[in-house]
Amino acid sequence: MENLYLKMSGITKQFPGVKALDGVDFDLKKGEIHALVGENGAGKSTLMNMLGGNLKPDSGMIELEGKRVSISGPMESLELGIGFVHQESNLLSNLTVLENVFLAREKRRHGTLDRAAMRKEILRVNERLGYQLNPDAQVGSLHLAEQQCVEITRALLSEPRILILDEPTAALDDSEVARLFDIVRRLRGEGVAIIYISHRLDEIFQLADRITVLKDGKVVGTRATGEVTKDEVIAMMVGRVLEDIYPKRDDITFGDTLLSVENLSIPGRLSNVSFSVRAGEIVGLGGLEGQGQRDAARAIFGDVPFAQGRITANGLELKSRGIRGRIRRGVGYVTHDRRGEGLVLNESVRKNAALASLYRRSRLGFVDAAAERREADENVERMQIKTAGLEQKVANLSGGNQQKVMLARWLMTKPRVLIIDEPTKGVDVGARMSVYQIIDQLTREGIGIIMLTSDMMELIGLSDRVLVFYEGRISRELKRGEATEERIMRAASSMPDE
Repeated sequence: MENLYLKMSGITKQFPGVKALDGVDFDLKKGEIHALVGENGAGKSTLMNMLGGNLKPDSGMIELEGKRVSISGPMESLELGIGFVHQESNLLSNLTVLENVFLAREKRRHGTLDRAAMRKEILRVNERLGYQLNPDAQVGSLHLAEQQCVEITRALLSEPRILILDEPTAALDDSEVARLFDIVRRLRGEGVAIIYISHRLDEIFQLADRITVLKDGKVVGTRATGEVTKDEVIAMMVGRVLEDIYPKRDDITFGDTLLSVENLSIPGRLSNVSFSVRAGEIVGLGGLEGQGQRDAARAIFGDVPFAQGRITANGLELKSRGIRGRIRRGVGYVTHDRRGEGLVLNESVRKNAALASLYRRSRLGFVDAAAERREADENVERMQIKTAGLEQKVANLSGGNQQKVMLARWLMTKPRVLIIDEPTKGVDVGARMSVYQIIDQLTREGIGIIMLTSDMMELIGLSDRVLVFYEGRISRELKRGEATEERIMRAASSMPDE
């Protein structure tokens, strides 16, 4: 094949009880963006970790520019011209940008660290990519988009011929995504071969030249992006079509009002926000990032104080602050940041699921361990969480199953109103469908849902009503059937409906 940089042939990898890769073929051309997609557990990370030097194949062959290579570790991968920007940050927050970028490959002069040379290299990459990173800034003080700039700077420092980007937009807003796309296209124009992994098919179709779909450790197919549709890619990934993704909700009958928000205001963030949620209803909060929808959700949950307004849950007025009181009055909150705020990654599925409802099983400071295990087991089964057992560490679960653990946690509190912030962030299409079915089932059991999502189709596909926020106010309410991408975007920009 012309300009072929990478060829992986017959790659096989077996873990105890699992065949992660089964005869996988994958190739990459110079100056190409090749997307790798598939459900969680399809084998994407395993395949890429072989290029990154973190795993070795049981069988098969890897060739770079026609020469067979054996990659024994991450440093050898770098030396072979492979840069890897991982989905989960590998940065050390207590070190500076400079120290992170040059970690394990520091420049020295006369036996001492040559900080001037390292700083110059970072500024050179900054100029090339349009970044404004301060080499002396502590990484822990940077926001997520800046931290990703550090990751990309580190990957590009050795002038890689191949760049692997694993879910690079998961923590970025729309403007940051657009900037990243510009950088990726620029790198492609410079001849860098890019492997792009993402669950967001819109991104794939904007960027990629070719798409390879993995399922159950095997290649389902490789297609030129212009010769395949999103529906066809989804069908290759999960064996189902797009229309089946969102539950049909035409038969839902809403019950009594469970939550009422009146004139909720936070100076500089929210102004006179009012809405209600009924039993069985999904109320979607939409709009551009940072327009007040998350402030409203956090205020309802008692995490953010409000200056004025009234919040009533199940007939009882809630104070300005107090998460504990909310939980006991039947209000739950599934955070958008499951790894940072939500889960205790090194603890078990059982402990994570039980965390918010300990008060229900505690007597005189002692927890009823048998009741905890029984309830956790019931909810793990109810959520269809794929785990080796209740004592498996949450860190070892897929993104979709981690999300279900957080849902299980709040179901163990017996909520009447559940706030779900980014229900499928970093979750593949197959797991998304499972989460959607769970949310639908919860409403059929009488729970009211407040949902925040940056995924426009998710907002439209799940919500019974969409409340669009603009500059701290609700600019428009759209019922199911009225909500379209164009209407939501016009409302999110404070433009009148046509």
